[in-house]
Amino acid sequence: MEAKEALQKTETAQNISDVAKIRYLHRENTDIFLKNGFPGARISVQQEDGTETTEEHNRIWLHRAFPFDLLEEYISVQNKDQEEIGLIRTLTDFDEAAQEILRGELEHKYYTPKITKIVSLKEAHGYSFWQVESDAGALQFTLQDTFRNLLRVGEDKVYVFDNYGNRYVIESLEKLDRHSLRKIELYL
Repeated sequence: MEAKEALQKTETAQNISDVAKIRYLHRENTDIFLKNGFPGARISVQQEDGTETTEEHNRIWLHRAFPFDLLEEYISVQNKDQEEIGLIRTLTDFDEAAQEILRGELEHKYYTPKITKIVSLKEAHGYSFWQVESDAGALQFTLQDTFRNLLRVGEDKVYVFDNYGNRYVIESLEKLDRHSLRKIELYL
């Protein structure tokens, strides 16, 4: 019985170590490319027997581990099945061309208009209706449960999440005009 328990513990330890292994991607082991306008990756993988193989992913997806604080660090790279294939510590681990591809994909995925002025903010039946000016022009959106859909990051920055999952940012509450600040301060 002891041998069987020891074997189970060894198998569990191996499974845990397999799960905990993080493959860091950088310019020495990964080639980032565009295929049909989407980012892909060729990853050199060192096998246990010393040989090297190449994994090719014609389409990769990027996810920020810290989407509000570290915009270009700790980027999870996933395949079409949403399985993590590696982690990018920082975009600067890649050459300029790869950085441009990666930044472009992150900017597309995490597109966040910057609110510069709150023109109108009205509440009715548990919803708030926003009309704002932003770096993307005039916008209108709706929030349900406004208090839960505002995220204050630090003292001065606020993220706003609308009913469709779109995100907006107020980079600096201090830089908002007095009229805009009065409209939002109730919810902060």
